[in-house]
Parts: sequence; C-alpha cells; structure tokens
Amino acid sequence: MRLSGRKALVTGASKGIGRSVALGYAGEGADLFLTARQDKEGLAKTIEEARSLGVNAEGGLYDASSLEEVRRLMDDVQTTMGGLDILVNNAGIIHPTPFMEISAEQFETTIRTHLFGTFYHTQEALRRFMVPAKEGKIINLAAPAALQGSYGVVDYASAKGGIIAFTKNVAKETAALGIQVNAVVPVAKTRMTDALSVFYAKAFGAEEGKRLETLPDSDRLVGIFVYFASSDSDYVTGQVVTADGGML
Repeated sequence: MRLSGRKALVTGASKGIGRSVALGYAGEGADLFLTARQDKEGLAKTIEEARSLGVNAEGGLYDASSLEEVRRLMDDVQTTMGGLDILVNNAGIIHPTPFMEISAEQFETTIRTHLFGTFYHTQEALRRFMVPAKEGKIINLAAPAALQGSYGVVDYASAKGGIIAFTKNVAKETAALGIQVNAVVPVAKTRMTDALSVFYAKAFGAEEGKRLETLPDSDRLVGIFVYFASSDSDYVTGQVVTADGGML
C-alpha cells in the first residue's frame, strides 16, 4: 500500500471530495485525522468507514476559518497521532450570489474559510510537524472558476485564486526542506456543485441547472490525491493540476 504508516489530516471530510480522499487514503494504509465544521453525523460515518478498512481514524468538529480552532485541532492531532505527514486542505463553503449582491460579510467569510483556513492549517502543520521532520505533503484545493471565471462565485473564485498563488509560493519556500506543496483543481459532483445547479437553474433556466448534474462522482479524483500524498511525487512541488476528465 502506497501510504502505509503515513499520518494524514483531511479537512472537510464529512462528505464529497474530502470523504472520497479520506477513504482513498485509508485504502492505501494511511492513519487519519478527519474534520468537519458542523456535520457531526457525516463525519462519524466517514471515520467508521475508514476504520473498517483497517486503519486508525479519529476526528472532530473544527472551524477552519478560526486560528484558535486550527491550533486546537493541531494539538489534538499531536495527542492522537503523534505526528503528521500529509495535509489536505479541503474545507470550504459556497454561497452562489451575483456579484452586486455579495455582502462584505459574505465575501470576508468565504475568504476566511478558504484562503485563511488554508494558511492557518498549512503554517501550523509546517511549524509543528513537517519542518522539524524535514518532510511532508500538502495538497490544497483550488477550483475551475479561479482559472477561467464563472458566474455567481466571485468570492469563492477569488479565494481559490489566492490558494493557487499561495500553493506556488509556499512550495518555493519549502522545497529545500523536503516538503511538497501542490494543488488540485477538481471537477466532480459535490454539495457545492449541487448548490450551483440550483442557482444556475434560477438564473438561466432548468437546462443550465441540469448541466452540473452530469459531473462524475468525487471518487474519480482519488488517484491524483494519492499520487500527491505518496513518495511518487517527491520531485513534484508547486504544481496546480486540473482533474476534470477533459471536461474543461
């Protein structure tokens, strides 16, 4: 198994891409610490499924936008797992809204959850675990809207665009330490694309709303996340890879 003996933290693991990645890592032998913001039931189900694959799995509810909460999380990771080799910054929110209707509060909340959250988790993981160990894998989540634009997601796309720049720059600073930092631009059916489907249907009509319903399941993305978490990617850092099956 490609991740046997490794310890991974996956945020936003109660459903969607985070859940798929967590179970994919468990299938490859990694022990897990999993988080969610509110979905206690969904998180418990993911943890149970991971344990059924023969690995250690723990987790809890944490707010990715709060530095205090992230520091509490890292304390729990240290207590529970005693170290960390892999960080997947997946936690996120989306509230599709036309640009002129986005409030300052919504914009700030979205930026804080995605961009600040990625910053908080990455800096704490590096400081506490990866820099002292002189090794580690960090995989961030970007989005197609950050690359080519979209409608109703200016706040979300801005945050994801920041994560792309963040990934490339942190990768430069950590390469000499044996730490790889990469990002995935995923295209799959998730609760976020479900929200966009409803928004597009209202804004543009039923047919446009149905377009996102044909996206593949998030399990199709697991391979690229396993690659970036494994020793196969030891010579790859600062990359932003679109996993879309040729759809974009």
